[in-house]
Amino acid sequence: MSDAATHDPRPKADEAAKQQPAPPASEPGRTFYHRARRPDRGHMEVLKKRVPYWFLVVALMAFASFQIWMNPFGFSDLVQRYSQDVADLLITGPYLYGTEGRDKVSVAIIDEGSLQALQAPWPWKYGTHAQMLNALLAYRPKAVVVDILFVDSRPDDTLPELVDTIARYRKARVPLYFEGGIDLPFGENPLRPEIARTGVPVLDPTVPVNAGVARQYNAAGLCFGRKPAAGGDCPSLALKVYSDLYPGKLQPVNGMMELVWGTRTAPENHWITRTRDDGAQVSCIGNETGVLRRWYLAFFDPGAVKTPCPYTAEFPVSALQTDPDDADVVKMATGRVIFYGGALQGAQDKIYTPVNDLLPGVFVHAMAMDNLITFGGRPYQNTATFDGQALDGNLVQVIAVFPVILILSWFHLRTVRRRREERERSVTFEYVLEKTVEKVWHYFAFALALGAGLILTLVSGLSVANWVEVVFVSTELGALLLVGAPDSFWGYLHHVAGGRVGETS
Repeated sequence: MSDAATHDPRPKADEAAKQQPAPPASEPGRTFYHRARRPDRGHMEVLKKRVPYWFLVVALMAFASFQIWMNPFGFSDLVQRYSQDVADLLITGPYLYGTEGRDKVSVAIIDEGSLQALQAPWPWKYGTHAQMLNALLAYRPKAVVVDILFVDSRPDDTLPELVDTIARYRKARVPLYFEGGIDLPFGENPLRPEIARTGVPVLDPTVPVNAGVARQYNAAGLCFGRKPAAGGDCPSLALKVYSDLYPGKLQPVNGMMELVWGTRTAPENHWITRTRDDGAQVSCIGNETGVLRRWYLAFFDPGAVKTPCPYTAEFPVSALQTDPDDADVVKMATGRVIFYGGALQGAQDKIYTPVNDLLPGVFVHAMAMDNLITFGGRPYQNTATFDGQALDGNLVQVIAVFPVILILSWFHLRTVRRRREERERSVTFEYVLEKTVEKVWHYFAFALALGAGLILTLVSGLSVANWVEVVFVSTELGALLLVGAPDSFWGYLHHVAGGRVGETS
């Protein structure tokens, strides 16, 4: 093999740079200006091969911190939304999320079929609601949450029946909760005074919606006459119910809890059907998408992998009257936390989820309760909790990315030093070696960031949506090192400052 194929033909730029004359000392300002405007690229090439380790770490840390804290172009928000949706569709929802909560929460729904079966036009009289709630009480539920607002002072002589029903729940020691009105346009009471005077707990039903999708759940809300906590707020609906039913288990939730949406609908929902593209009606059960197809659709056609079927078990309230002994109804109503709400055509209370089409808002509260039960009172959050102290999610991400930066910088520096030594090796060997090393440590960085995120989820409760950006940022850092951006920046800065080859480490 010829010398051209076996030896590196590149000129000894280091020697040339060392022979350059020193910058004139009499005009340092002018020399600095000229170096900044017209840098010597050959000198910069030599200097960038002597980039110190500390500069690599500082430069990458500055870039990562800016990316995470400043959220340029809304990148962080977009990553968080997208990662949460994909995680629920691909990993958490179908495979990792447990069924502990699903087996303890149900929704009693008022739908068009219930109106038709009971021959009761909407809005129902208070007496009709009282009949449904009395029927639920017969099953001895763990608790009942009424997801219907009673704010209008309309004339209805059956109102005392609902008041009596509230008294029956209290006597039976079954917790009963009502929701209060929020931002009412004409200054109405959050709950009709006749009902509020019974002392029934009134909860804040506010659901945060981000880009039209319910991804989070408030930790605190309005008190409606209850004694507020130290911060002046009261627990939100699901957190209040959970803390009453499972005293001492709820861990501090700071800001928002991140909702995890399951995809495996409850087996009791076999009676629910959905319409295929060809118009045929199929059951919600037994139509699961395969793993490979699910992954493909989640990235390229997420609408196709979403389902109109809810995760939480539901039954129509009409079944309480028409078929009270049905095995599924008995199972779903006995010993469970029941959310009593509506799903009527034309109602505005419908919300998209990461894994479903439009669902009635009552399912958001049910899913929040499901999360609290499944995670034993430690739901995923947008903050990390260590020893009872909450740390901002952005700060945790910066801390998590730091060891990744240390390792990436170390590997990169080894590559730079090998190039600087200009060893007499085959050009082909150098090319294959460099590309192999680059691929290996870039994948290693990705795996390291992924592992750091998983540890944060398990140890501190930080949600997937709030740590997956560490993986994206680590990939960006690897790309910056791959193209040599920090090295070039160091070479330019050192050249402009008048640095010599012998003055670098």
